[in-house]
Amino acid sequence: MIRLGIARKFGKDLPKYIENISNNNIDAYEMGFAYGVPDSIPDSTLKLAEEKKILLSGHLPFWINLGNLSNVEKNVKYLVDGIKMAEILKSTVVFHLGFYGKSGPAFVSLYFWILLCFKQAFEQVPLKNGRIGIETTGKKKAIGTVDEIIEIVNLINNPNVVPIIDWSHIFARSNGQAANGYLGFSSILQRFENNCNLIPDYFHGGSVIYENGNEKKHQSARYFSPSMPSLLDVLEKRGYHDYTMIIESPDSINDIK
Repeated sequence: MIRLGIARKFGKDLPKYIENISNNNIDAYEMGFAYGVPDSIPDSTLKLAEEKKILLSGHLPFWINLGNLSNVEKNVKYLVDGIKMAEILKSTVVFHLGFYGKSGPAFVSLYFWILLCFKQAFEQVPLKNGRIGIETTGKKKAIGTVDEIIEIVNLINNPNVVPIIDWSHIFARSNGQAANGYLGFSSILQRFENNCNLIPDYFHGGSVIYENGNEKKHQSARYFSPSMPSLLDVLEKRGYHDYTMIIESPDSINDIK
């Protein structure tokens, strides 16, 4: 099943918002946990989403930084919170790994600390019914190139830890050279297929303003920077028929229409 969805901050109006997006024929809602992950989601709300056929997923706070080596205990706690929410939702909870720090991308032992955080989190809470998604990033100082995500997902080696391809991030980070046009989109999909032994099935998309390889801000997906209709065409031609695409823009509902 192909699901087109929106991203928005999690709020107390969750049931009302589920009704709203259902009325607009939207299939998925990625809840942004901007101020921390809640301990639970009411059963009645989960049942409502199921009745309306809305896939609920989540995004952990942007302050998480597994590149901060002096903050391992807190980072593990953030991951544990994410795993618990993924288990509640029985779906995907996405997050960014953080930043390289002063040592830059060449700091090889950074991978050791990332793996340590995941190992300790899994020791506290097993990941069985949900998934943790590690997202590509749109700024040069952030951990999250295509190659880095592939390598880290492979090193973690857990079928419930998956790559999240944010096409806008890749587009911005490459100054518009990658994640654009048939060959651009297709080559990235091929890299994940070949190197992660999976078919990617959870994407972020939209349109971004960027400068010097860094995402500045989201804009309406109708600006086609990169082109989402072209991406959807590539996915269809490559036989992708079971995925979630979260459109990120100031007006996601109307952009999906």
